[in-house]
Amino acid sequence: MIKSILKTSAVLAGVYLGVIYLIDYALGSNGILGTIWEGNSVIKFALYAIAMTHITITSMSISFHRYHTHKGVVVNKFIDTLMQLNLWLVGGMSKLDWVSVHIYHHAHSDQPKDPHSPVQKGLLHILFLGVFDYTKAKNSPAILKIRKTLKRNKLEQFIADHTLLGLVITTFLNLVLFGPFYGSIASLINFSISPIFAVGGVNGFAHWFGYKNHNYKDNSRNLGFLFPLNFLICGELDHNNHHAHPKSCSFRHRWFEFDWGYFYIKLMNYSGLAKIKNAYTPKTLKKDLSVKLTALMEKDYRFRKRLEELAEELNTNADELFTMIKDYIEGKKVEVTKDVKALIGEAKRTLYANYKLNLSY
Repeated sequence: MIKSILKTSAVLAGVYLGVIYLIDYALGSNGILGTIWEGNSVIKFALYAIAMTHITITSMSISFHRYHTHKGVVVNKFIDTLMQLNLWLVGGMSKLDWVSVHIYHHAHSDQPKDPHSPVQKGLLHILFLGVFDYTKAKNSPAILKIRKTLKRNKLEQFIADHTLLGLVITTFLNLVLFGPFYGSIASLINFSISPIFAVGGVNGFAHWFGYKNHNYKDNSRNLGFLFPLNFLICGELDHNNHHAHPKSCSFRHRWFEFDWGYFYIKLMNYSGLAKIKNAYTPKTLKKDLSVKLTALMEKDYRFRKRLEELAEELNTNADELFTMIKDYIEGKKVEVTKDVKALIGEAKRTLYANYKLNLSY
């Protein structure tokens, strides 16, 4: 296998150098538009890298991830096609490959069969070699079986059959437009986006450290507090939220989290370019918390007794106080006393302790 890789790499390198020589001979060292990179080149390429990363990961997040894999949103066909073409040309990515691998990942998240788990293979392995694991996984019998079940149109099938062609087209265009030097840098930036940010950033870091909103079975974590990075990769770092509620097209579950992907989806939904099918939001989280806390208060003798005592002190009945507490937890405009707030706080702490011990009511 190593010999085959080296042989293929040598052939590609030879072809690449030959093309560079021909372009340099025909168009000069700056190609057609290469002079735009002159002067503050480092800053210009940094801005290019930021823009291309955000556009590419946004396309991946909305099209491949939230639409085709989890069905949380339906995207306009023309917009979706543009996103898929962008992913093919920039990263050589195919919907059929990406979706089938991701479905398998969710089915075996952080278990031995997971194609890219840092829990199983180590963080450094995923960061530096994860892209090779992905390539190997997409050709495995189990994932090819999933791939056969996916709907596809002629363009999607063509892309899946010619993934490398997208990279070849983009590289050639970059060389022609910007010349051998600047064109090579632009292409290198394009090709690095998916391995670094998608495979390494999300599959690596977001299954290694961070906080959890949900007691889910795997090691998925939230890293949304890394705001600049989470903006860059379209909210994908709120990963524990996503794994707990994969069908939701919103990854934001707490007030301090921000999911740029869902922000774009809402804009597209408003303009008729997308239709939201399922969205788990901070409002939904409050309702879930309300259900869990009220269940705790109903079933735990200590809380039920305290609830009855408070109701008597407030000259009301337990049912009315119970409804008031439920509305307050859900964020409705309800005034409650300090003692009621203290009861809710104690219930939250108990619920959290049960969560840590993997207990439930």
